[in-house]
Amino acid sequence: MSLMPVDGPRSGEGAVMEMNVSRPVLAGGFWKKQRTQPVKRAKDASLVRWESQPWRRQLRDAAEYERPVARAALVQALLAEGLTMDADAARFAGASEDRDCISIAQVLRFADTLVLRMALACTDDHVLQLAHLRRDAEDLAERMIEWANAGRL
Repeated sequence: MSLMPVDGPRSGEGAVMEMNVSRPVLAGGFWKKQRTQPVKRAKDASLVRWESQPWRRQLRDAAEYERPVARAALVQALLAEGLTMDADAARFAGASEDRDCISIAQVLRFADTLVLRMALACTDDHVLQLAHLRRDAEDLAERMIEWANAGRL
């Protein structure tokens, strides 16, 4: 806080002096090394959304969400079981992150980006196509979770 007269500084008897008030440093607190907390990694918003829906299939081991699987092998396994829609979704879900591998978390993030694309879509046909693609991506995520829980992924 500083005090100065309105018309400028004065000198002599009765002059108002500038007064600086500062907070005293706590004893030993300023130079003392502070403990650093380990940085907690924020959980992926897609995973939080998925786990907050109790009717969805859930993984027994949370580490499986980020475990990469060979995309080509997953597509072949889905086609062998006659799941062509899931195989189509597996071909390009998360391909912008990794072209060769796919994980459950990538599929869930892909489904979340489709929600944003639906909001930006200009025509009803485009919204409908994106809605079907999102449903297929969520079905693929459920299938991958089911296979991961069974040890097949």
